[in-house]
Amino acid sequence: MVPGSLRAAMLRILFLVSQVLVGALAAYNLGVALWGLPNQAAFRRGTRRRRMRVVVPAHNEATVIGPLLADLAGQDYPADRVRVVVIADRCTDATVQMVHDAEVVERRDGPDGKGPALAWYLGEAPLDADESLVVLDADNRVDRAFLAGMADALDWGFDAAQAYVDTSNPDASWLTTAAALSYWASNRMVQLARHNLGWAPDLGGTGTAFAPTASWVVESESGVITEDSEQAARLILAGRRVAWLHNVRVYDQKPASVGVALQQRARWMSGKRSVARAYRSSMLTAALRRRSWSLVDLMIRQGQPGRAFMVGVSAALGVGALFTDLLWPWWLWAIIVAVQVLAPIVFLVRDRVPVRYLWRYPLLVVFGLAWLPVRLMSSWVRGWYHTPHD
Repeated sequence: MVPGSLRAAMLRILFLVSQVLVGALAAYNLGVALWGLPNQAAFRRGTRRRRMRVVVPAHNEATVIGPLLADLAGQDYPADRVRVVVIADRCTDATVQMVHDAEVVERRDGPDGKGPALAWYLGEAPLDADESLVVLDADNRVDRAFLAGMADALDWGFDAAQAYVDTSNPDASWLTTAAALSYWASNRMVQLARHNLGWAPDLGGTGTAFAPTASWVVESESGVITEDSEQAARLILAGRRVAWLHNVRVYDQKPASVGVALQQRARWMSGKRSVARAYRSSMLTAALRRRSWSLVDLMIRQGQPGRAFMVGVSAALGVGALFTDLLWPWWLWAIIVAVQVLAPIVFLVRDRVPVRYLWRYPLLVVFGLAWLPVRLMSSWVRGWYHTPHD
């Protein structure tokens, strides 16, 4: 039996280690986020000679694909340098009939998911040696300068580029408003901050361009249900440079219903954990060998819980501090919670988010806390989930 004094000492050490980890992670995230306050320097204009193949995987997207194809047909980029291809992935609706001004290829069987569909298509129609790849979702919208901006980043010397993922339907429901606020804040606090530090941003699964030096990560079938997370890990491990384009936007439709949002978020969380488990050892080895903080940062991002979970744990520690002297003072935890909750507002204001959305900021707090049980639910998610659009 463990003596009472030893048990108390062990408990004190456990609480101390837990508090240090939570406090250090919160401080690290805030410290990195501050690098997102400066605006991004513009990329110089490229040659406009780069050949771009735009591939749009589409599973039953007849209701939404038309506007995207119209956007791509009106790009401010030489039309003879652009090839647009729609992968009609096991469609049972009129997606094929809705494709105009673009090629369409039909995939009639195979595993579920965008990753397998892209790998299948590129196996059937490989990229040319001088051809770059752009991946978009069927529900997206893009500005006229989208392809030019992506090409400029690749001409600058980056191997891959990720556009700013914006929200096309922020007013559809309280969920889409909260999702938009989350993306707007993260795009500065996570994506732009890491680009300004010279580190690699996350890939968003859409609005992503790959130079010939990086397209191999798409050509091989992904082993997880979030292929974008795996692609980012493989690119960084291979020493490839990934750009974040804060001023090049792709507009993505967010789920407006709770059921759809729950299933989509559970798939994301499950896939992220799978990538962290699969690549943790190789990333640690490469980080030590290269002395690369970008790899260390990627390991932290993939392994840490979300902001809402961090806030929840910090708040729980603050409440616990009212009943025991084993924890830091409650007022210190109150400060840590307040900083984590309120810091995104600074970045939303910096990004000139309209005031009508800033007033709805409490929705983001509710939105974040709602995903705490989803994190547990995601442990049972194994298969692909297709997010319906309208």
